[in-house]
Amino acid sequence: MPATDDESQIGERARLAELIQIMGRHGLNGLALRLGLLPGRSEQPADVGTPERVVALLRDLGPVAVKLGQVLATREDLLGPEWVRALSTLQDRVTPLPFEALEPTILAALGSPIAEVFASFDREPIAAASIAQVHAATLRDGTEVVVKVRRPGIAERVDADLRLLRRIARLAARHSPEIRRLKPDELLRFFAESLSQEMDLSAEAAACESIGAFLQPLGVRTPAFYWDQVGRRINVQERLDGMPVREVLDGAGEGGADVAGRYADAVLRMIIFNGRFHADPHPGNVFVLADGALAFIDFGAVGVLSPARRNELVTLVLAIAGEDTRSVTDVLLQWSGETDVDRQALTRDLDALIGQFRGAVLQQIELADIFGRVFALLRTYRLALPPDLALLLRTLLIAEGFVRRLDPGFDIAARAAPIARELLRERIGPAGLKRGGRRLATSLGRLAAASPELVAFAERVARSGALPIELQGSAVSSTPASPRRADPNVLSAGLLVAGAILQRDHYVVGAILLAFAVLPAGWAWYANRRRR
Repeated sequence: MPATDDESQIGERARLAELIQIMGRHGLNGLALRLGLLPGRSEQPADVGTPERVVALLRDLGPVAVKLGQVLATREDLLGPEWVRALSTLQDRVTPLPFEALEPTILAALGSPIAEVFASFDREPIAAASIAQVHAATLRDGTEVVVKVRRPGIAERVDADLRLLRRIARLAARHSPEIRRLKPDELLRFFAESLSQEMDLSAEAAACESIGAFLQPLGVRTPAFYWDQVGRRINVQERLDGMPVREVLDGAGEGGADVAGRYADAVLRMIIFNGRFHADPHPGNVFVLADGALAFIDFGAVGVLSPARRNELVTLVLAIAGEDTRSVTDVLLQWSGETDVDRQALTRDLDALIGQFRGAVLQQIELADIFGRVFALLRTYRLALPPDLALLLRTLLIAEGFVRRLDPGFDIAARAAPIARELLRERIGPAGLKRGGRRLATSLGRLAAASPELVAFAERVARSGALPIELQGSAVSSTPASPRRADPNVLSAGLLVAGAILQRDHYVVGAILLAFAVLPAGWAWYANRRRR
């Protein structure tokens, strides 16, 4: 029988009391005070404890707290290096459950006895984490597989702890401006969505299959899934026979430079072209198969970049490449949602930061160094990145660290350059222009439906080159018998105003009007020059 609201609140209060007790045991009453969990206020800043004590607290609180700590370890835009280093030590490893504790979940998920599905099932797990553990098995036809099983009771525990975290976040945001800057509601919403996907083992199978279809033409494999045995609590997948890349890193395997190149191509293309990518591509999740192919496993963490976000990233990269620091500032402020910022000072600091890398040799620049300086600047101005971008940057840092260990001379920036050029060719080629034409037609259609009078007006201006102006009452003494040709400067101003108004809701149409705004004035200047 599900718990009532009163029972849930009682359980939440009990868990909150337990949390406060554990915080006291770790000497973190100052942190409890800062979060608003203890009554009273202090004129002096409360001691929130050392990063090491907070990490020990998170370990004691259980899997949800550990996973939240791992997420915070990726947020160098929010937390200083000492906190990131400490939180990075959190590992999602737990004591494996005995097979007897998992067996009821397996039977319920399969809907039949284990022996009817598997010829053999290894009772000792290959790996165990807070959400699920993995066992080796063999299907009735002799195919070797791995079986991932969700730990019993974990869904209820995660749900309860997420409710508690949201309550703490609301309290903390009311009590501390510093915590409000961290945007805990947005952070927890993204965290909850990620956890929900990880809890649903069928979602992992679907993500692996979808991203795997993109990677296949690149010569990169992902495990196949046996969909008759896939559900929220269990998935059965192909067991790939290969050498973990860890062994290449440890020197037991060869071909580090080749593996680094193929791995970097796969990660960069997933991000740039596919928009969905493996968000945890660490060495334990990458294999070199017997035939030499590269393989990715464990798609529990998947990043998603919307087309709009990818366009923003392209804008940012072009602005940095063109040393257009004002545009870089605009993008960062748009992402952070902050308005109370000294824009001029931020632009100056960004210009100085970009200037530090001006003319540098790419091989001498590490993404970790660039990101570290950008994150420090964001913390200085109390700006925060959207969680999806923080996940992207974490993935890139994992990838760079990985390839630099495989091949110390590897230049991931240079590897990205031809991929970026390929994206540009795709956008300006026939297929890209065709897609752009369809988007323009759609935008014009929406504009026509929303404001037919404005479209008709624009058409008249475009055909006649005249800007009709109607004046009422005594403003004029007589009406011209024929329409007067519009002053080109007035026409340019009109197009600029119209473009600026339309660009927010009808980007393509607004951009076209802004682009054409310079033509009338330009033509008038050219005509006047010829008459002279």
